[in-house]
This record gives sequence, C-alpha cells and structure tokens, in this order.
Amino acid sequence: MKTIFPGLLLLLCCSSCYYIASVNKEPDPSFENVIQIRYSEVRREFASGLSVDRNGFQLEPEWHIYFTGNDSVMIFSSEKQKFMPYRIFHSHDDLFQFARKWYRVKHVSPDSIVLKAIEVYGRQISEGDSDVYMTLYADDYIRNKIKTTVELLRRPDSMDSLYVKYRAIQAGTHPDSAFSARNPVSFISKSSIIRTVKIEPHGDPNLGEIDRFESYLNPEYKIYIDKAYRDFTYSFYAIVDHQGKITFKRFNARHMPEFIETKTRVAKGIIDVYLKNLLYVKPGSTLGYPHSSVVLLHVIGRTNKL
Repeated sequence: MKTIFPGLLLLLCCSSCYYIASVNKEPDPSFENVIQIRYSEVRREFASGLSVDRNGFQLEPEWHIYFTGNDSVMIFSSEKQKFMPYRIFHSHDDLFQFARKWYRVKHVSPDSIVLKAIEVYGRQISEGDSDVYMTLYADDYIRNKIKTTVELLRRPDSMDSLYVKYRAIQAGTHPDSAFSARNPVSFISKSSIIRTVKIEPHGDPNLGEIDRFESYLNPEYKIYIDKAYRDFTYSFYAIVDHQGKITFKRFNARHMPEFIETKTRVAKGIIDVYLKNLLYVKPGSTLGYPHSSVVLLHVIGRTNKL
C-alpha cells in the first residue's frame, strides 16, 4: 500500500495540471463569426513596429479579404483585378496556412483581424525580428465607426518617417549605409546621344506573378551612348547620393586581378565624362527623403549610332 500511494499521488497531480492547463488554454481562433465581413488591411509592420527595414524594404498594406467559411477565404488580387479563393488549413493552436503563407491568428472580431506572418521550414517555425504583423479593419468599421478612409489609414506613420530620416542622414555620412529607395533613381537625358532604360522584373513563370519589390530593391538600368570614343560595354554598381552624384562602387562580374585597376579607371572615366555631363540624375527617395542608394548600370557605348 505504501508503494502504491506515491504513484497514485503523482498520477493525480499530473491529471490536475493537465486539467488546469486545458481550462486556461485560449480557444483556437475561428472565422465562423466573421463570414462575409469585408476587411481591408490598414497596417503592415515588422516586429520593431516599423514598416521599413534597414535595407529599405517597405511593407505596404494591400489586402482586401472576406471569409466564405471557417476553411476558406477570398483575397483580392491587384494583378488579376478580382477576388481569388484560397483554402485555409489549420495546423494547431493559432497557426494557419492560406495564400501560400503561414500565419498566427492573433485576433479575430467583426471589427478587426490581426495576423502574424511567419516562416516555416519543414516542421520548424522561424519567428523573430523579421516577423510581419498585419492589421485589418472591417470596411464597415472604417466607414461608420472611426469615419475615415482606407487610404488615410494606410499612410506610413511618424515613426516610419523618423526612422527613414535617420537612415538618410546615416547614408549621406557613410556610403556603405546606402539603402534601397522606394522611389528609385531616375535618369533624364540632356542630349540626343544618350538614352536610358530601366529594366523591370518579369513575371514568375511558375506563379504568374511579378516581383514588384525587386524593381526598387535592386534597380537596374541600361544606358546607351552614341558617338562614343570607342565601342565598350561595362556593367557595374554605383552609389547615387542624395544630390544625384554618381560614384563607382564595384563591377557586378569578376575580372582578372591584373585588369581590375585599368577597368575601374575606365568605368570611373565613363561616369565622369558621359554620365555626369549628359544626364540629369534625380536621386532615389523614401517617404519624401532623398538618400544614397545603389544602382546597377549596364553602359553600352558605340562609335556609330546603335
């Protein structure tokens, strides 16, 4: 009897702990009470509370959604200009998958929804500073309760502006701190012998989607020069500062070590002789602040007109 009692006591304790944990556990989120309510995303931010990261990537709220059931949702596609259906898969607790992404559902009510977008690799959940929080308000709540518009709610807030201003000053002082501009650098020709073309990303052949972010995160340009001193083709990265000054950074392809010095000197000469004299350069900017950013230039010179 003495040997049975401790085991029985341990079993009762474990059962009690499980019961208490079950009672205190939050119920799994459900979309049953918000079916057919139309929501618009009003804020998308990192765990830091900012919508812009150090590299210049800017989160932009864009979702318009409504749930047609507890396991299905309609999300508006700006590319196809219509709502697209997605199945909702519930893994466990507050973890859901839909629209090819994983989310933790942090809050659901007829007025608002808060999602946390996370990365899942195999069976491992990765959560940290790169997590993205998405806040959606019901269209009726926006229109009739807080009496504003989706467009006003989607504007970056004052903390975003202060952070970008700080990064712009930092990039102006330290060239290595240059970051991608939401409104990329633009080149305007001053002469008929030079023309520029911004290379835009193509659609994903598997998904049929265009990576809109690539266009400003890694801006790329072709620059054609007629009546050059000789035929040449150079591809290199350059820093364009807040005043539009172009500075050579590095080549985008490897060259033999013995040719680097000569080629660098030629590339810098192309910038000084052609680009600075024949182009008006409008610097890239983010949230209204011009700042240093990196661009990839493919400069093609021909002695005869191309």
